[in-house]
Amino acid sequence: MSTAATMRPAATQVSGTTKGSGAGRPEPPDRLAGRVGMGVIFAGLVGITLWAGKLVGFSWGELLGNLDKVDRLVDDSFPPEWAFWPRLVDPLLETIQIAVLGTAGGCLIALPVALLAARTVAPRPWIYRVSRMGMNLLRTMPDLFWAMLFASAVRFGPFAGVLALIAFTVAVISKLLSESAEAIDLSVLEAVRASGGGWIETVRFAVWPQIIPHFVSYTFYAFELNIRASTVLGLVGAGGIGMVLRTQLSVFEYDRVILIVLVSLAVVLVIERISEMARRRLV
Repeated sequence: MSTAATMRPAATQVSGTTKGSGAGRPEPPDRLAGRVGMGVIFAGLVGITLWAGKLVGFSWGELLGNLDKVDRLVDDSFPPEWAFWPRLVDPLLETIQIAVLGTAGGCLIALPVALLAARTVAPRPWIYRVSRMGMNLLRTMPDLFWAMLFASAVRFGPFAGVLALIAFTVAVISKLLSESAEAIDLSVLEAVRASGGGWIETVRFAVWPQIIPHFVSYTFYAFELNIRASTVLGLVGAGGIGMVLRTQLSVFEYDRVILIVLVSLAVVLVIERISEMARRRLV
């Protein structure tokens, strides 16, 4: 009895020592370095944000001090002038038409550009570099730049909006699709090449079957973007409901402005829902 009683406390003491030593064990150096690195990155992002806010003159006091103007703007905007709705039908249809043409034309052009800008698919290295450079040049300029450029080159109106959305769509879709083409199963591509297939046969039988689901998904995504963008492009004279919005803003008809915003929002939500349903069925 005395021997067993003597051994139990010893066992308990050993167990407690083991647990205690495990709790006080230092962190591995790689985990500690990772936490320090994340802390440095977070501090750097906070510093850059504060520096940018100082340069642009961001002021919480000025923002909060002008809230009374926001109240007046809300009072002038509600209720919307529903009687103005019939005058929005034609510009709204024009906006949708601009988005459809811009998406269709842009996606058709983006497909060969994306294939030539994919490292694994491009037939020659110099073709890959030239295509990549052109794709990056398109992505450098925003859609408003293209709208103003084409509006001054051709004329103000929906045609300039279509051309601007084509350039914008090519920039977005070619980038996304080229990355999808670079991530395909290379064994299929090598098998077609080993059997004597040229570049066209390789694209047709090895690349296209693997990227077509991505292409369909990106096309619907571009259409959703272009519906929103076509409204904004109208503010710079590229046609559609955006031109009506610019006119009403210039004469301070905020009850009509909020009606245009609500109508545009409803159209965007409906089209986004239809696009989601179509993607689930086709992809």
